[in-house]
Amino acid sequence: GIAGLYRTGKSFLLNRLLGLQDGFEIGPSVNPCTKGLWIWGQPVQLAPDYYCILIDTEGLGSTQRSASCDMQILSLCILLSSYFIYNSIGAIDEQAIDELHLVLNLATHIHVKSRRKNEEEKRADLSQYFPIFLWVLRDFHLTLQDEEGAAITEKEYLERALRLVPGQEEKNQLREVIKELFRERDCVTIVRPVADEAELRNIQNVEYEKLRPQFRTQVEAFVKKVYTNLKPKKIDGAVVSGSMFVDLAAEYCKAINSSVVPTIHTAWASAIQHQLRLSLRDAVQAYRTKMNEHAMQHLPMSEDKLRDLHKVAKAEALKILLATKLDSDPRFRESRSQFATRVKQLFEHVRMENSNVSQRQCDKIARELFKSIEQKLQAKGTYQGFNDLLSDWEQLKQLYLQKSAGPSKLEVLSGWLNQQLLQAAQRLWEEFELAMEERKSQLRQQLAESEARMLQVKAPDEAQRQWLSERLDLERRLDEAKRNAESVSQKAAREKAQLLDSERTLREQMKIMQDRLNSERRVPALETTPSMASTTNSEIQNLKDSVVAMVSELRSKELQRNQMQLQVEHDKQMMSLERRFQKQLQEARSRSEQLLEKLRQSYDAEVDTLKRSQSELRDQNKDLEHKLSYAQQESKLLNRHLHESEEARRIQQRQVEVAQQQSQLLLGALERLGAGKDSDEKELLTETP
Repeated sequence: GIAGLYRTGKSFLLNRLLGLQDGFEIGPSVNPCTKGLWIWGQPVQLAPDYYCILIDTEGLGSTQRSASCDMQILSLCILLSSYFIYNSIGAIDEQAIDELHLVLNLATHIHVKSRRKNEEEKRADLSQYFPIFLWVLRDFHLTLQDEEGAAITEKEYLERALRLVPGQEEKNQLREVIKELFRERDCVTIVRPVADEAELRNIQNVEYEKLRPQFRTQVEAFVKKVYTNLKPKKIDGAVVSGSMFVDLAAEYCKAINSSVVPTIHTAWASAIQHQLRLSLRDAVQAYRTKMNEHAMQHLPMSEDKLRDLHKVAKAEALKILLATKLDSDPRFRESRSQFATRVKQLFEHVRMENSNVSQRQCDKIARELFKSIEQKLQAKGTYQGFNDLLSDWEQLKQLYLQKSAGPSKLEVLSGWLNQQLLQAAQRLWEEFELAMEERKSQLRQQLAESEARMLQVKAPDEAQRQWLSERLDLERRLDEAKRNAESVSQKAAREKAQLLDSERTLREQMKIMQDRLNSERRVPALETTPSMASTTNSEIQNLKDSVVAMVSELRSKELQRNQMQLQVEHDKQMMSLERRFQKQLQEARSRSEQLLEKLRQSYDAEVDTLKRSQSELRDQNKDLEHKLSYAQQESKLLNRHLHESEEARRIQQRQVEVAQQQSQLLLGALERLGAGKDSDEKELLTETP
């Protein structure tokens, strides 16, 4: 920044620093061209991440401004500058020193802290924050030499002018204030640019090459000195960035416009707080953006990869926070702690989301892959042994490990999938056991049938003996029936003969009676007596009754004969049926012996097959139990590894928390040490005479 009396060419010097002929406004009239403070809109880049801002101020001592306004302009220019140029006309004499009387009031109008101190303490504190002082003497025509005529430098000339002069107490006080406030100071002398007054009034229209060579040489030396000795603006050892410069200017202007004395520490603290808030916001946003682009849009992923992305994103975000170069400030440690907390919260959110997405994806993949085994289990008979199930399980495991990702990968494998494997093995074992039981039941049934057939085969001898006894009994009864039939036939023949004789006798009697009746009818009716008629009727009636009785008896005998013939015919049929039964029995016995032999052979073969199947099932059962125990051990090992990893993570987290607590304790100790050091320095300052 540059300041000085109005109409002394301050803007021209800034234009030369810009390397421009027409930059800041220059005018030929007595009215000042610059109002307040002006900043060149394009900073001058001196090095990477190092820029110079040029501040032009309204001239001091103008009739249009009060002394209070001049004081405010000078104070603001000095507060914002790291290199302060004071521009004046001619040599350093009593008048020139008098023109710097505003410097006496700087300690009154600028405070380092809000606490009240005496003037000497204030100047001592202000000197730490005041810029380098360069006094430019314009239109200088004197020769720089000492009392003995020896040549001296411009800086020596300044130091000689600031020596105390006896009898000038007021001016000596001003000299002391200048030396106390501006510890680093220098001087530059520049001759008049042109000799013609008309050209001097319109210096902005005169080409730079047409100016006096000595003037150009001195101006170029001035520019070189400024850029060579220029230093970054610092407060309490911290470099002021562009945004912090704006915050400082706003705080200073706010204080000045409110008729409050600007306090450097208060403005600096506000600027730091604002800058740290912005940096913290930008750093957290950068971390969030980085994690969204590289992590959240590619979930799920392994815990190691996510942690690597977290470290990269955190490092890049931390660069934004460190770019403020305020790491020596205690407030920066608080901001960094907030940054670490926010980043930790965001990372935990990403980890939680990664775990949830991984859980859902792994569950989905595991269920989809297990459907093939589930379908085979539902279709009974698909698995012929546990080796088939274990083969499918190995293929499923390989596919699952290829497709799944994230922290829940091993958890789902050792949890849900292993549980499903055990259930599938249990279901398959139950299926095999049920099939074996059914096979055993079938074999038992076949064995029972075979034994029954064997018993049936063994029974024919007894049945034959029983049949022979029954046959003998039947033959005996048949002989008796034959004898009975013969006796009945003989009896029937005799009775038939008797009946025939009776029939002939009755016929003869009926014929006699008929003849008698006919003879009696020829006798006249009158001669017939009642007694004779009644006797004749009774005889006829008796004869009829005898005939009816004989006919009935004859019919009964005929019926008995028919029954006897039916009985004989039935016995003959029974004999035929028995002969046929004996023949069928012999044929059945032959077939039974053949079937029994086949059943014996089949039974022996099935028993051997069952024994082999039972032996194979026992072997498979032992193999399955071994594999199940191995799978359970592997599951326990995976669970133990998972538990160990969780335990290691918790230990690391505890270590980080302990490290954070230690760092906070260390920072607190350092702050207390710094506070003690400040109090010691204050005590030393109070003891200094």
